[in-house]
Amino acid sequence: QHTMTIAAATRIIHWCIVLHLSFLQIIGITSFQFGRNNPAFLCISKSIPNAQGRKHDVALSPLLAELSPTITVADEQQQQEQHHRHAIFHHTNAVSKPFPIPHPEIWHKFVTPTSREEESNRNNNSSPSFWEQLLSSAQNKVKNSEHQNQLVNDVTVQFDDATTGAQELVKQCQLFTQRSDDNTGKQSTLLPENTMMEQEITQHLTDVLSYFQSVACNDNSNIKCQARIVSSIGKNGIKCPRWHADHVPVRLVMSIIGPGCEYIPHEVEVMGSSSNSRLVDRNALNTLDEDDTRIANDIIVPPNLNTEAVTSAKEGDAVLLMGRAWEDSSEGDFTDDAKLAAVHRSPLLSSGQERILLTVDLVPHS
Repeated sequence: QHTMTIAAATRIIHWCIVLHLSFLQIIGITSFQFGRNNPAFLCISKSIPNAQGRKHDVALSPLLAELSPTITVADEQQQQEQHHRHAIFHHTNAVSKPFPIPHPEIWHKFVTPTSREEESNRNNNSSPSFWEQLLSSAQNKVKNSEHQNQLVNDVTVQFDDATTGAQELVKQCQLFTQRSDDNTGKQSTLLPENTMMEQEITQHLTDVLSYFQSVACNDNSNIKCQARIVSSIGKNGIKCPRWHADHVPVRLVMSIIGPGCEYIPHEVEVMGSSSNSRLVDRNALNTLDEDDTRIANDIIVPPNLNTEAVTSAKEGDAVLLMGRAWEDSSEGDFTDDAKLAAVHRSPLLSSGQERILLTVDLVPHS
């Protein structure tokens, strides 16, 4: 009888464990993943709108907040920061600030396809023979014909500190020649003449990244940003030739080499327009089904208005473009009072024309 009692108790304990584990598996706690898509997370949560207008679940449970503070607290803070538009866009949707480019001759190395090969040859202190020079000249002619339209380099860096982000950009762009160690042959320290130029270029990028953070992050240093520098030659540098608006809270666009983006500020778009109409056809911008970019552009912004309505950014102009996530209108509200996302496009480039473009965004929230 004692044995039967123990066996019965064992069965009861077994089934209790099975039922308990099943319950835990159902609500998602067994994996200890308290993500917003986890049922355990969602069952005791509230919803707040994120930057894209969708609902974002934030845990109410103290236990979940304690076990996963970076998800429950930081996520909510980041979403709220991204949802609130900066006051700089109170009367406009596009703001430009000049940041003169220091040492553009250094940046040209980032857009020249053969620059790194040439640097390597100089570091090796090798003197090519007559036949090597002749062969190199012939190869360069072929390369030059092929390189009239191409993407050359593409560097992306994530950062929350502007100085660190700028330093990493300069490092990855490999703008500066380094002195080779006589013993190991490895490149170790910068040549003296490059040290000051590197500091000036790094400080310039730091200023630009800080400017973006001050607007996009509302001075919240916990929000990650992403900077991208792309160098190109010719028409391949025309990234977005069609008039469009970005699906982001805000984006910074700055040309380091070459022409900047073209955009139409809010105050110009509504200037002189009749009631409830704009210079930009917002319905066409959002819904037009036209594959021909030239035709589409003429419908979205009538060609007779281009010269007076379009602002063309110059080298070093850091243009902050408000995106759709910071619009203050409901869908289809195109009245003059509504602040809508900035309409912009890439400039036209000729064959062989060099361009280096810096863009800075908030890192998409996962």
